[in-house]
Amino acid sequence: MKKLSIIALFMTVIGMLLWQPQLAFADELTGHSHEQGLRYLISKDALIKDAKGSYRPNDNVTRGEFASYLAKSMNLQTTSDMVFKDVPDTYVHAKGIKLAASAGIITGYGDGSFKPNAVISRQHMAVMLERAIDYLKIPKGTSSITFKDNAAIYKDYRQAVAIGAQLGIIQGSNGNFMPEKNATIGQSSSFILRLMQLAGDPDAGEPNDGNSNSGGSNDGNTSGGNTTGPSKYAVKEISNGALVGNQGFSTFEAAEKAMTKNTQVIVQSDKIVKMSSGIVVTNDYLALKSETINDAISVAANTEMEYLSSDATQVKVRLAGQVGYLKHADVTLIPFSMSKGRSYYSNENGEIKHTLYDYKTNKYSSSYVFGKAPAFMKQGERYYSWDGIYFTNSSGSSKGDAYNYYQFLPARAQTKYTAQEIDAYIMKKLAEVESTGVSSYKDATKKSKLIGLGKTLKNVEAKSQINAMLVLALAQHESAYGMSPRAQDLNNLFGLYVYDTNPDNKKFDSVADNINELVDKFLQPNYITPGGSPGKNFANGAVVGSKALGFNVKYASDPFWGSKIAGHYYRAEKALGFKDARNPYTVGLTTTNGLNVRTGAATSFSPLFTYARSGMPVIITSSATNGWYEVLSDKLHTSTAFVSKDYVKVINTVK
Repeated sequence: MKKLSIIALFMTVIGMLLWQPQLAFADELTGHSHEQGLRYLISKDALIKDAKGSYRPNDNVTRGEFASYLAKSMNLQTTSDMVFKDVPDTYVHAKGIKLAASAGIITGYGDGSFKPNAVISRQHMAVMLERAIDYLKIPKGTSSITFKDNAAIYKDYRQAVAIGAQLGIIQGSNGNFMPEKNATIGQSSSFILRLMQLAGDPDAGEPNDGNSNSGGSNDGNTSGGNTTGPSKYAVKEISNGALVGNQGFSTFEAAEKAMTKNTQVIVQSDKIVKMSSGIVVTNDYLALKSETINDAISVAANTEMEYLSSDATQVKVRLAGQVGYLKHADVTLIPFSMSKGRSYYSNENGEIKHTLYDYKTNKYSSSYVFGKAPAFMKQGERYYSWDGIYFTNSSGSSKGDAYNYYQFLPARAQTKYTAQEIDAYIMKKLAEVESTGVSSYKDATKKSKLIGLGKTLKNVEAKSQINAMLVLALAQHESAYGMSPRAQDLNNLFGLYVYDTNPDNKKFDSVADNINELVDKFLQPNYITPGGSPGKNFANGAVVGSKALGFNVKYASDPFWGSKIAGHYYRAEKALGFKDARNPYTVGLTTTNGLNVRTGAATSFSPLFTYARSGMPVIITSSATNGWYEVLSDKLHTSTAFVSKDYVKVINTVK
């Protein structure tokens, strides 16, 4: 199973309005890393939509398509009688292929074919581009550029590759050209855009006005040392929140060597690609391959991450302790001194409030309360955190750790509330949302799928040992208090089987069936039991948590999903008198990898399971005896379990 978003349709719509406001005339190319090149081809009538209405920017480009793009961009007019046996006049790109062949830009194979539908290799593309350079009479000189994999380039094509690289039309990645690799339609559009910029086509703009991407397979730089071609990078200074200066360099490495101050950045086509420190913001939904846990983590658009470093092709980031790499095209780099805003935490009358910043609109977009504020938070001051655990103040000074009780309370905890109390709270909450006048909450006290769930939730708690209030909090969040279309029409409170890329409208016979499916097919086997089901590495701690640990690591792309669930639990507690917080569990975190949880307080007892990674939360049910803690087992187990005291750190939860 790939990333499970489990976001009900109503919340998805609200989230889209909140995080990704629709821009006028936005389409599939808006914000694409090769947008300028793609729109240039469209302006030349070279790129057209397919039968599904898509420009297919990420599809591999074919030989016929690339030849046609060149012919139309170069405005070729003269044709000869040259024909290819596999390019009939009815072929969609037949005219462009004939024009390009007549201009000497393309040739066929020895058997008289052109193979128009075959994807084009990068080295074949370089040859076509060199012929176009000659046809357009663009000065090219003699290039000595070579790549690390020069030997892999067909010897007759090496000069074409070197010339294309010298002129900045094509580039490699980390000193490699990858001659046999294919290019996408988007990448080919950038090649042609830069070609036509050098040719002086006014529709293409000035050289170096192109996309942030180099157009190579990995947005790479050339092999370095080139000082004769057009400048691709610039070192600029941050002054009063703006970038000044424009010292140009042909390679990323040369620009990097010229950075001598923390106030300097490297810019490529007006996009910052290296800075000393700052915020990295995702442009759209993506998957981060975390080197920390060796797994892919889904990340929503507009997510703030900590900048670690970058090179010509990628950015190294840390998301709540998860370290990984992302392409420049997928993120925006913002130095702290240029940031117009940033999400922050504050103490509002003793409660912790999280205010979110939208980098698309440069406005604070929403806020929510999710628990008591830690003692170090002073009212009127803003605090920042990369993981929702460790906080600094506005000056960057360390203020301390804060583990929200509801966010980091393991799922095996039992709530003190009865079914009747839960039902009473549900009705009180439904009356509250109904009174807001929001149309989607109309008649919530009569229609909500949460009504009368108290008994079902307590039965689940007794049978499956999963906190009834935690399940209720999840249901409230995912189903808009039981009023979302999926909840109303499909009895689906949790968006089960609703993925970011392929929603499945599965209908459940009852809400109870939906809750049991959540517990039996998702939470119990995959998210709570250490190790998870075979092939499903979702178990990162049995708490709703954050992107650092817990369900939130894999359960939802929203990095604050766990704290929002905690907020629902906290508000229920506040309404019901804080019975759970007044009788709290003791929570600890494991401190070593490969820690065994055993059936008895000695190594002679068999392990129930093993925590593969450190930092896993556990509920401690008794003080240490002979160096062992008695704990609640994350694996469904009716008897007691034990873990060595030496490898568990008790944490002070805020409640």
